Amino acid sequence: MATEVSRKQPAWAKPQPVAVPVLKMYNSLTRSKTEFVPNKGRRVTWYNCGPTVYDASHMGHARTYLSMDIIRRVLEDYFKYDVLFIQNVTDIDDKIILRARQQYLFNKFKTDSQALSVELIQEVQASWTAYAQSKLAKVPGAADAAVKDWTSFLASMTPEEVTKAMVLDEKIKMTLTALQSSHDAIDQAQQQLTSNITSKEAVDHLLDMSQDVLAVSLDAKHGAEVNEQRIFRELPAYWEDKYFEDMDALNVRRPDVQTRVSEYVPEIITYVQKIIDNGYAYESQGNVYFDTNGYDGHAGHHYAKLEPWSKGNQDLIQDGEGSLGAKLRGQKSENDFALWKSSKPGEPVWDSPWGPGRPGWHIECSVMAGAIVGDSLDIHSGGIDLAFPHHDNEIAQAEGYYDCHQWVNYFLHTGHLHVEGQKMSKSLKNFISIQEALKQYTTRQLRLFFLQHQWNARMDFKQTSMIETIQNETTMQNFFDNVKGLLHKIRQDGSRGATELPNGEVTHRFGANETQLLTTFQDKQDNVHAALCDSINTPVAMDEIMNLISQTNKYMANGSKSVNPHLLSKVASWITTMMKIFGVADSGMEIGFGANATNGNSDDALMPYLHALSGFRDDMRRMAREKAPYPEFLAACDKLRDVQMVDLGVSLDDQEGK
Repeated sequence: MATEVSRKQPAWAKPQPVAVPVLKMYNSLTRSKTEFVPNKGRRVTWYNCGPTVYDASHMGHARTYLSMDIIRRVLEDYFKYDVLFIQNVTDIDDKIILRARQQYLFNKFKTDSQALSVELIQEVQASWTAYAQSKLAKVPGAADAAVKDWTSFLASMTPEEVTKAMVLDEKIKMTLTALQSSHDAIDQAQQQLTSNITSKEAVDHLLDMSQDVLAVSLDAKHGAEVNEQRIFRELPAYWEDKYFEDMDALNVRRPDVQTRVSEYVPEIITYVQKIIDNGYAYESQGNVYFDTNGYDGHAGHHYAKLEPWSKGNQDLIQDGEGSLGAKLRGQKSENDFALWKSSKPGEPVWDSPWGPGRPGWHIECSVMAGAIVGDSLDIHSGGIDLAFPHHDNEIAQAEGYYDCHQWVNYFLHTGHLHVEGQKMSKSLKNFISIQEALKQYTTRQLRLFFLQHQWNARMDFKQTSMIETIQNETTMQNFFDNVKGLLHKIRQDGSRGATELPNGEVTHRFGANETQLLTTFQDKQDNVHAALCDSINTPVAMDEIMNLISQTNKYMANGSKSVNPHLLSKVASWITTMMKIFGVADSGMEIGFGANATNGNSDDALMPYLHALSGFRDDMRRMAREKAPYPEFLAACDKLRDVQMVDLGVSLDDQEGK
């Protein structure tokens, strides 16, 4: 008979929570890993400094944009944050103005020059001389020696001398290349003129080979005459399209919100005026400058939060102002930077309360980010070379505008890119465009390479590292192929993953080996999670995944008749999921990398054929070991041709005499 007590539910013991790692990010504002706490729960606002579009994108760009894409994917697809990813395109900038002007003037000069002449050669020669005197000025005696006797000077520039000169001018190699190209073209043009060759083809060769030296001199003579605004729009529009083509090729997700500086000029003017009203900027000679001394230490504000040790570094400050901005005057302090620049002839122009002008570089990002998300940003990111002065100036502008003390909570900076041990630079001739890299390596290989390097550390792009990456890719591809092959065999043999005993009974396949694999699998899942919580540490995560593949390969070594298909499928599917999160595997794949996003799962279509050939190979090996008679080999071949291939819709006919 049931008692009153037995009719009650027994006491329930509450499980004790297990400590789990929390996501921390390396924050340049603290120079440490800090717990990631978004302003609005699972919603994350993120502004990434986009490209200044005036030339082809290179691997230095990939270092930032591919690395940030991996972090974004992990936040969105692994940690399940709702990320609003904003990225700008800088289409108003000193580099763009110069490049657009020079390209326009060179093309016009080339069109106008129809015949080779003494006067044309003399003009190119004068440009060559001016270029040499200007570009070689940092190396004592080099300019005079080059102009006096180029051949002797070039012979004196041994590799040792070039290395010495690079200490004074890191662009010396690029300068020598431009001068040599033009000098050879001038010599050839003079010989052609002596032979009465004056064709347009001869003209174009001379000018094309001298473009670098001519562009500078033409801009010095006629740059102020360029006043068509379309000239300054067409160049960045072209390179913006090329940039996104490169990003698409690298499988980088497009921004949720894309902004262009040229479309935010009215907002920039309003923003600058408010900074003036707040007392942190001033107008001088049609320019508006940020008052660094008036801001730093006033009302709890701090200038140069990211790199306070760089305050006053004039080399960095002048580089941040641009080659055209360096000519501005009227600052209270040499540390003050331009929010608005008075336009000179030959520059794009907009009306403003301070006269015709254009935005400064630093103000652009502050305005566009603020226009989308307001006075508080969870994440701001970019390359480490932008930390000072660009990002420090952005922070000062925004906090001066909003009169707040922390506009950005987490600042993420990608590390420098080196090529074979040296920092990538056109001047060092180790400059690699994204398109050049993609001719040598696949998108998957480049992504795997980036995953093997911590996003905020220095990355050395070298051949030996890529060889290791390709080996890892092969290991992973073989693993996926083997898993799919075993699973296909199990589906075909009718066992449903069970083992038939000699007495006819069947038993499960979850013994000691499966328990060990499951334990390893769960340990690796925990380790990968801990690595991703540790500032998205993908190198450690990838090491754990590769180790799991190695352990699973050992488990699969006994073949399809001993593995547990459900456990094997779970392991392989999880690895595939991680590769999809990292942007390495196609989104539609259950197991494996896939071919590309549009080809579908071609592996499933191929598997029956691969299974038939694999079985044929196994039969051949067995008969070879057993030294079977030749008729058995022929019978196996006939079975493959007449039965298995026919069942798959393939008809093979013997060829006469073969």
